[in-house]
Amino acid sequence: MTVSPLAGVCFSSLGVALLFLLYAFLRGSKGLRSYIVTRVLLTLPMVLILVTIIFFVMRVIPGDPVTSELGPRASEAVREQMREQLGLNQPIWVQYFQYLSGIVRLDLGTSLIFGNRPIVDELSERLPATLELIIPSAALAIGLGVLAGTFAAEHRKQWPDYLLRLFSVVVYSIPVFWLGLIFQVTLGLGLGIFPIAGRIDPIIDISLQRHTNILIIDSLISGNWPALLSALHYLVLPTLTLALILVGVFIRLSRINVIETLVQDYITAARARGILERVVVYRHALSNALIPVVTLIGLQFSVLLAGAVLTETTFSWPGMGQYLVQRIGQRDYTAVQSAITVFAMSVAVISMITDIIYAFLDPRVQY
Repeated sequence: MTVSPLAGVCFSSLGVALLFLLYAFLRGSKGLRSYIVTRVLLTLPMVLILVTIIFFVMRVIPGDPVTSELGPRASEAVREQMREQLGLNQPIWVQYFQYLSGIVRLDLGTSLIFGNRPIVDELSERLPATLELIIPSAALAIGLGVLAGTFAAEHRKQWPDYLLRLFSVVVYSIPVFWLGLIFQVTLGLGLGIFPIAGRIDPIIDISLQRHTNILIIDSLISGNWPALLSALHYLVLPTLTLALILVGVFIRLSRINVIETLVQDYITAARARGILERVVVYRHALSNALIPVVTLIGLQFSVLLAGAVLTETTFSWPGMGQYLVQRIGQRDYTAVQSAITVFAMSVAVISMITDIIYAFLDPRVQY
């Protein structure tokens, strides 16, 4: 049986999450184990509530998906045939349980636009592209933000501190699509350094064998180094755009937490022992100041997804964000419902994992 890339990504992600949960459960205290079980059990009704809201909202918003697809001149017989095909002629509770059953089986229905193509096949192409954009963007935002915030705290009330604080406010205030356009005009069209649209050179893409549909991983698996370089080249501008909208948040959070940590007694003791200030800041203070950043990572995941919608549209990046925008414009009812469901479930699961990581890293938290 052939497993779709979407199923492979879902099962791989679930496997990694389960391994972490098992590790935290076995290594944690009794209180932590109780918290993990409770948090996992709370996530299940949270996901159920999210998909239920999506189901009913999609059915109460104005507009008929059948009329939108066929047009007002279609005969009633043709409309009834499509309603039967979509299951819209059945009672609402039957549609609801069919919807839940489809999510469990990774059967998200069929597209209304492209010849009744299964939605799972379309998302199999789009979701890996979004992950390929979000993961390096998050890593870049966290890395730059934490280091810059720590540097600002080290030079508190000096010109580097003022400059970085100003920078954090500016980049957080810039609309992501405008920032992307600026990068396209300057670094793309003006200097010709980076491509401004797509994921990979179309000529090189022909020779690349797709396994996961994450081009960097597929290039490494097949040993296609030109494809790897091309994929990284195309990834630079979208990643930089999406990362910069978050880096300001991490700068300010890291700065304030490092400043608060630097006044703790153990920091004073470390200084009294003659330890270099740079070692005190970047080894002792930073390691403890990072704990609140973990929580922010989970909270900002939804911001990354929202930013990905605009970033993918700006750079013609064929991911979930661009897919959702296109299907809304085409009034593809089942595709929009499925894409929003994937977004919502991703946020819920990431939120759960983040809470457990925070509890695992900070033993001072009581359960």
